[in-house]
Amino acid sequence: MRSFVPEQLEALVAQMASQTRPIKIVPKANDRLQRAIDWALRVVTLGGQDRYLSEYVTTLGRTIYVPEGWGETPPIEQYKILRHELVHVAQFERYGWVGMVLVYGVVFLPMGLAWGRARLEWEAYAETLRVTAEVEGLAAAQSPRLRASIVSRFTGPDYAYMWPFPRQVAGWIDAELRMLEEASRG
Repeated sequence: MRSFVPEQLEALVAQMASQTRPIKIVPKANDRLQRAIDWALRVVTLGGQDRYLSEYVTTLGRTIYVPEGWGETPPIEQYKILRHELVHVAQFERYGWVGMVLVYGVVFLPMGLAWGRARLEWEAYAETLRVTAEVEGLAAAQSPRLRASIVSRFTGPDYAYMWPFPRQVAGWIDAELRMLEEASRG
């Protein structure tokens, strides 16, 4: 395990900004589209997702939208979140805007069995587990609290009830943790 130092966050943000096509970090509350998404999520989740603007980071293309209070978020948490969001940036690069809208928003359904959204989010949450193990240790990645948080995100209103199978999500987590354990031994 390598311990986290704030310079890692500074280096990551600098690397994002220095790319030929920079990756921007933008406050979410000031953006009209983000406010519209917040309203739509409140409607489709019957008020279950009422923290989109205040607590969630969202990536669209090469822009990462952050909630109010982002500056007060501890640097290690910012680092882990940005690593997760950079997976979404790569997905936008791979699938393009139309592909991401179709896969994230439509395949198969927008709620309940949103396989496309679940797979895209799983790719990013696997990175969350990897970066947690990297900067806080394997035990932190294995914590029941992190597991419960990830399972809840998949099965609850956070992502509009995208995947109703908590045991399957737990299986995905277990498989990733096994790979992390094997990598730490060898």
